[in-house]
Amino acid sequence: MIKHILDALAAVGTEGKLKGFERVKAIHLDANHFSVEDDTLTPTFKLKRPQLQKRYQGVVDGLYAGLK
Repeated sequence: MIKHILDALAAVGTEGKLKGFERVKAIHLDANHFSVEDDTLTPTFKLKRPQLQKRYQGVVDGLYAGLK
């Protein structure tokens, strides 16, 4: 699934004549939705950035490490 999405994003990037640094090179798919119950959204459905950073920092670091 990840390869399919990256291929689609690459096609859109090529069509849009994006430069290399503007193109998506890695993604993470998660089956869990953001919600108020798991403390990732406020009651007005805004993202709680500090909580999300704490939750996904390891994933983001891993994505960047995989690009090197």
